[in-house]
Amino acid sequence: MRTLSAAESVTPAIEHAKAMFLPFSLPRVLKLGLVALLAELSAQFFFPPGSTRSHSNGQPSFSVTPHLAIILAVIGILFFLVGLCFVYFGSRMQFVLMDLVAYRTTFVRPSWRRHASQTWPWIGLKIGSFLLILAAIGIIAVWPILHFVRSIPAGTNPAQSAGFFGHFLLLFIMIAGAVLVMMLCLWFLRDFVLPFLVFEGTTIRTALSRAFDLVRNEPADALLYFLLKLVLTIGTAIAAELCIIAAALVAAIPLGLVGGALWLLLRNAGEIGTLLLSIGLGLLCVIFAACILLAVICIVGAVLVFYQAYTLYFLGGRIPALGNLLEPPPPPIMEATPMQPSPA
Repeated sequence: MRTLSAAESVTPAIEHAKAMFLPFSLPRVLKLGLVALLAELSAQFFFPPGSTRSHSNGQPSFSVTPHLAIILAVIGILFFLVGLCFVYFGSRMQFVLMDLVAYRTTFVRPSWRRHASQTWPWIGLKIGSFLLILAAIGIIAVWPILHFVRSIPAGTNPAQSAGFFGHFLLLFIMIAGAVLVMMLCLWFLRDFVLPFLVFEGTTIRTALSRAFDLVRNEPADALLYFLLKLVLTIGTAIAAELCIIAAALVAAIPLGLVGGALWLLLRNAGEIGTLLLSIGLGLLCVIFAACILLAVICIVGAVLVFYQAYTLYFLGGRIPALGNLLEPPPPPIMEATPMQPSPA
């Protein structure tokens, strides 16, 4: 497969994603959509509140008893375990999604088993990178935060208000920059490091080295890739939102007509009619929610599959094993051997 630029990878990625979803089959589309959504999961850690509120008389609203402390500890451990499950399944589905798109298949089990040993090193790399980037951003943001806190106006002095808004703008720019840096680091790990793990079976250190070499040898192409992916992310997010709204309207119109008909028929039918009306409206709400959920899975799943195909086509010419999957080489031509004359 020849090496494609970031712009040249868009068209084959669209065709590849279309081929995976067409002809339309709801079970296949839902399966791909669920895998893609699970691949985007990240851990969510929640901590129980550690402070107590006070009444006006200064007395605490409640006291932390040993039983309450045990309950809070159990809840915290449960939330941590749920978050860890999200990290594990989301990280493992990233391997599965990359395999499914590259091999043009929907069989999850072979890929799930193939990359089992690489899951925890990949999770460790993501968590370590996140903590390192967070620490670096925290060190850089200390000075703007301190100046922002000191510039909070105590009165109505215009000079103090102007300084406050200036520091607020600086802090806002830094937060936006930190979010952008986090997003670029996430894309670098998922788009440039993970493919070497999946298709070449390398170690984390080798995959990182190969990814950095790719960026170092082709800085312009890598920068264009990230810029174009940012533009595609914004554009596809808007398009997906419009499609979900359209699907909601398509589902709401007939369900709304049915609900209106039920209300007209049963509003004066006494207690039994009121009960039936409540049950009918509840079922219609459940059906509407199910339709929206199906639309989100299908639409967002298609967008995520396109993102994955875009990454693979950009790297296909740079990773030979991946390129042979996306564009299989032609079979070798067998040369005909001349016939040897048989002895008389």
